[in-house]
Amino acid sequence: MYRHQEPLAPLLVLAFGGYVVAVERRTGKVVWQQRHDEPYTARLLFPPGRVLLAYHKELVCLAYANGQLLWRTSVPTSTDSIVVDGDEIFFGAVGEAACVDVNTGALLWHHPFPGMGTTAVALGVPGNVAQIDRSR
Repeated sequence: MYRHQEPLAPLLVLAFGGYVVAVERRTGKVVWQQRHDEPYTARLLFPPGRVLLAYHKELVCLAYANGQLLWRTSVPTSTDSIVVDGDEIFFGAVGEAACVDVNTGALLWHHPFPGMGTTAVALGVPGNVAQIDRSR
């Protein structure tokens, strides 16, 4: 029986110490690198053709192939829990949630859920969930 498998992505992307680096997965050759002076460690997500870096209260979107900055935006709540689904980036923390457009970085909505507490947020859609096991 034939099974279709997606081809492996050619680049491994790393985020550490204020840098984002893409290397060829077989050779380790550096293809591109970016410096981001952020005091927080980035969380990496990969919408199609892109690299999304989620910092504490900032999102940065780069082109996967060459590292070109596509957009950068500050967000109203932390990105402790984050999911990319279709054209939306959903994220939340401390009892708040928000949504950003993956193509533009525009904030689509933010909800502080007043009076419902400030604990960690788990969020998701069927088949795509972000669980978190700690509170800030």
